[in-house]
Amino acid sequence: MRAYRTARWLANNGNDLRIITVESVNSDPNEGVQTEDDVYRGLQVHRLSFDLSNPKDKFTWEYDNPWIYDHLVEYFAEMKPDVFHLISGYILGAGALKAALAHQIPVVVTLTDFWFFCPRINLVRPDGTLSDAFVFDAHNCTRCKFEDKRRYLLPAKLAPKLANRFWAKSVDAKWSNLLGIKVTEKKFKDRNSNLFEVLSRASAIVCPSQFLMNSLRSRGLPEKKLYLIQHGLDKSNWAPIVNRQRNDTFQIGYLGQIDKHKGINLLIEAFKRLRTNIPVELCIYGDDSSVPQYTNSLKKLANEDTRIKFFGRYDYSQIANIFSQLDVLVIPSIWNEIGPWVMYEALETKTPVLASDIPNMSHIIHHEENGLLFECGNWHDLAIQLQRVIEDNNLRLNLIDGIKPVNTIDNEMTDLNRVYQSVVKEMEPDTGMQQH
Repeated sequence: MRAYRTARWLANNGNDLRIITVESVNSDPNEGVQTEDDVYRGLQVHRLSFDLSNPKDKFTWEYDNPWIYDHLVEYFAEMKPDVFHLISGYILGAGALKAALAHQIPVVVTLTDFWFFCPRINLVRPDGTLSDAFVFDAHNCTRCKFEDKRRYLLPAKLAPKLANRFWAKSVDAKWSNLLGIKVTEKKFKDRNSNLFEVLSRASAIVCPSQFLMNSLRSRGLPEKKLYLIQHGLDKSNWAPIVNRQRNDTFQIGYLGQIDKHKGINLLIEAFKRLRTNIPVELCIYGDDSSVPQYTNSLKKLANEDTRIKFFGRYDYSQIANIFSQLDVLVIPSIWNEIGPWVMYEALETKTPVLASDIPNMSHIIHHEENGLLFECGNWHDLAIQLQRVIEDNNLRLNLIDGIKPVNTIDNEMTDLNRVYQSVVKEMEPDTGMQQH
């Protein structure tokens, strides 16, 4: 989504570009990369497919795939781009960056998650707690990977103090070698050093949120390479709002990914405990087939409460119509969201937002000004804030009045173009230009 909207805007504004994407990681051939070029909605796409199931060191190949490097070295030699822009980095990884750098092509990286920090992408541990975004700790990363397995996760949940002692002793214990703990720690150290070394060689790193920018700064990325560019909303394919008759039911909405780190279970828990004479409904929009186990747990938690409605996948063009039916949007995430799109969509449609009090969202949602914040992971606090906005219509109207215009895609891309121009000039010999 992010890459497509960026590419579409650039193409519509006179730029010649190619999108490079990974089509499959489990297809033939057994060795190397298979490619296919096609056109997607008017955009030239170069698709890569390969089989990632066979490498002896799959852990390393998942972030630094030499097949990708070898192929893109040849591809860039033929294409000769002025700039290579990597968005997120997941799957393409270090190999794509190294290939561009090998040709001295200016590299811009936009980070949309924490993949460079964490193979799990979101810094959420198997037990649901958050890892520190500001400090790398190979031992904690190792514990996280081990607790992906039931035989380690179950004891951690049943006897957390005992599990903590086990992992504390494993730092120096000889038996940790037998379990593979030391080997795994070494792999995480190598991953961290390799990825941040190549990331530091990028000409510019674009951060959509202040929290992400602060975490990169804390981990040693050069200040002069960091650019804060907030998400810009693209409404070009929004369908016009169709006026529908509203009833007296207060509509609470959730829109987005259906997965555990999104905290939808907390929203259902809070909703079920509301005590109000005002009719209320909880409307959940999102693909409920992507993580079926979690979806089933949500429906079980809803316990056939007819006020809780699962609408499934929705057409993005209808986003304004969906919001026209909602009184508030809730974003109950338990991970450090990188400024979720749905937050900006809600604000654009003058829909107050109730959000977890986590840095990226609390920089945009200001408590009792344009929305309400609640303690992350605390369904009881969420229920209190929901109760307030349901019972006090003046509060909801004041929140609507406090909503300011959101950033537009035109503003975002104008800032991005300035970054492109800056890094290209920086690569020109003897220009004397300095990056700002």
